[in-house]
Amino acid sequence: MFLRQFQYLVALEQEGHFGRAAERCNVSQPSLSSAIKHLEEELGIPIILRHQKFQGFTEEGKRVIEWSKRLLADRSAMLEELAIMQETLHGRLRIGAMPMSSPLLPQMSRLFHERYPGVQLDIQFLGEDKLTLGLINFELDVGISYLDQALPDRIVTLPLYEEPFHLLLPDNDWLADKPIATWKEASELPLCLLSPFMRERQLMDEAFKSVDCEPMAKLESNSIFQLAFHVMAGDLATIVPKRFTQLPGTRERLLEEPTVSQKLGLMWVKGNPMLPMAKAIVELMEEAVADNLFDEGAS
Repeated sequence: MFLRQFQYLVALEQEGHFGRAAERCNVSQPSLSSAIKHLEEELGIPIILRHQKFQGFTEEGKRVIEWSKRLLADRSAMLEELAIMQETLHGRLRIGAMPMSSPLLPQMSRLFHERYPGVQLDIQFLGEDKLTLGLINFELDVGISYLDQALPDRIVTLPLYEEPFHLLLPDNDWLADKPIATWKEASELPLCLLSPFMRERQLMDEAFKSVDCEPMAKLESNSIFQLAFHVMAGDLATIVPKRFTQLPGTRERLLEEPTVSQKLGLMWVKGNPMLPMAKAIVELMEEAVADNLFDEGAS
């Protein structure tokens, strides 16, 4: 068996097409097909469901793919750990993130590049389910998400910071004489809000419901940046975490009665040894938390 056979198999699983998988691996389609056929012969099992074209994988094949991902991840981890020992870590740190973590990412990137300048960061914005699946399948090294959700036992977390929701207002006279705002007051304003399927919006709806309010959003979007642009235009208000409030042409008010906050944290897959790239960022973030670098107002 050769590592390239497992690489071809994983590429086929991700692409779902022999031609595209071969192109991704920089080999000819007959070479890729032949290598996988030889792997089937070595293992003594059928891996691929064949007809006139690719039809998917057998049950045994699905298990082989799981092991293939683990083998390839272990090989990459070995090389990364040796690089850390020689202080020459390079490669790519794959981060899955929730959109609400955007203000944290530049600070995290700067800290990581100061210590590991040879590493490229690959940041992908994903939903909760895809983020967790990416970690378990070794397609991501770490994730950044909210920690108020049930997670598989294999996932380990490190809390980074907690912040409450704020009301983001245009630079006008709405609630001008109030240092804070209530959810009831917010419900009476023309609002643009995150899409109903998003976890953050569901928390907002629960807060409104707790004070017997059900505002009608004039605009909904799955992009928090789109909401912010509408507030800057001066016609609507929105609700965002504190770190999204430093925007030109806007004002912010802490939302109380009730106070709703979320805890943002780092996530990774439990392992012994731990994947080196994940270990590098986790250790760095532990230091940052100990030094209170993520506290609001810290430089």
